[in-house]
Parts: sequence; structure tokens; C-alpha cells
Amino acid sequence: MPSAEAVLLPKLFPSNLVSLGQIVRNALAPNVNTYTKSCEVVKDEDIAKHDDPEQPYEAIVSVDTRGRFDIGLTRLLGGAFNTRSANLLSIKAEKLEHFALKDSTDILKRIAGDEDARNWINDMVLHKTPCYIVVGLQVLCNAEFKRVVLTEAGGGAHVTVPLEHTGQIPLHIKGQLSADRFGESTGRVSGVFGVQVQKLTTVLETENKSTLQGDVRWRWTYQRVKGTQEEVTKELSIKLEDVELDELVKLLAQDDAQDDEDGDE
Repeated sequence: MPSAEAVLLPKLFPSNLVSLGQIVRNALAPNVNTYTKSCEVVKDEDIAKHDDPEQPYEAIVSVDTRGRFDIGLTRLLGGAFNTRSANLLSIKAEKLEHFALKDSTDILKRIAGDEDARNWINDMVLHKTPCYIVVGLQVLCNAEFKRVVLTEAGGGAHVTVPLEHTGQIPLHIKGQLSADRFGESTGRVSGVFGVQVQKLTTVLETENKSTLQGDVRWRWTYQRVKGTQEEVTKELSIKLEDVELDELVKLLAQDDAQDDEDGDE
């Protein structure tokens, strides 16, 4: 199984939007610019399910100014809160399940057998766009979200209050609130909480002269200059590699900057 660590997603994603074997441009936004047909090659026997899910599951996570989970937190915050002004959420779930591909390289080889998949990856390479394959999932089941309020006692002491009492309901939880018998509400939702990904490291070189000992490779004939008749044949080699968290954070920051620019236009 892949050795990559799971990374907390910026928000909960419905399980039908994130699947094992999915190829994505940004691992932290798996619903945008993604190739889902690759998931079709993944069968039940290709998936390892953790025999001992975390149940019940409890955690405290911070939320940024955009209402997203802090993806830098791969472990529980516990009592070590850095600031009293931190925007924190308490999560109590029925369980947290773990799923992973048994052999991500074998899955990539099967994906590469499909021409549509090769064309999608070719396009990413042509535009120098990184892409990743989802090799693991962490799924929250029946999770309840509440706002964390730090108390004067210090040392991480806190109480929890319903989300709507603070007027700061994360967008991905808002609209999924269920009223209880006291007329208040708590966010109860299931979905993908974390992912494990591996990067498709690519090298495009002269055929039969590749310097990368790739997991898969194929011949690629394309126009050297768009709109011309001149064609060149190269060999694309791909190797799966684990990804550092900093790389994913940088991708998310780039997308945020682009969104801000688009909003200013």
C-alpha cells in the first residue's frame, strides 16, 4: 500500500466526488479539473479497508478566514491552542474509516491502458500542470460539528456551542444542519475528510532514451507548434512519488490568489 500520509482536506467532500484512483490537478480541490473515469478500473479487491476504524472519533480543528479546515493540521490539536482568537471546530463522529489502494502502481498501469486517460494526462504535461492520483481516503461517518470557545481557565480549557450561536457556519456545513428538540441545530454530515495522494512525476524525452525509470510509459506524437503540420514523437515516462504537505499548501494558495484576481475583475 502507498506510504503517503493522509492530508486533511479544506472541507468535507461528498463521497461521490472523491474516489480512489481519481486523477486530480489539485489534491485539495478534488472536484475541480479532475479525471474520474480512472476510478472505473478500481475494483473492491483493489481496496484495503482499515480493520479497526476510529470509533467514536473526536477532534478539534481550526478553520481559516474562508471557513475551511486548516489543512496543515494532520493531528489533533488537543489542548495546545496557540491563540485565544483561534477559530476552532469540535468534531464528534460515529467513526472515521480508512481506505487505501493496495497497489497504486498497478492501478496506474490499468489507467494508462485507456486512451482517454492518456490524453488527459498528456494535456496536463503539455501545460506543465502537476497532477496526482488519489490512493487513500479518510471518511467521516455521521459527524457532529460545534464551535469551540476557549475559556478563561486557559491551558486549552474550552466549551462547545451550536454553530449558529456564533454566526460563523462554514459554507460546506451550512445547509446540512439538523434541528434538535430544543430548536437549536448541530451540523451532522458524512463525507471525505482526508486524502492520500501520490504525484505523477513525468519526463518527456526522446523515444527509448528516457532517464526516468517510470512505472508506466507510452509513445506520444504531437504538434511541436500548435497549428502546424510538424509532428514529433516522444516517450512519456511516469513514476508515482509521495508528496510533501508544503507542495499541496502552495497549490491551494495559488488557487486562492487566482480566485481573488478573478473577483477583482
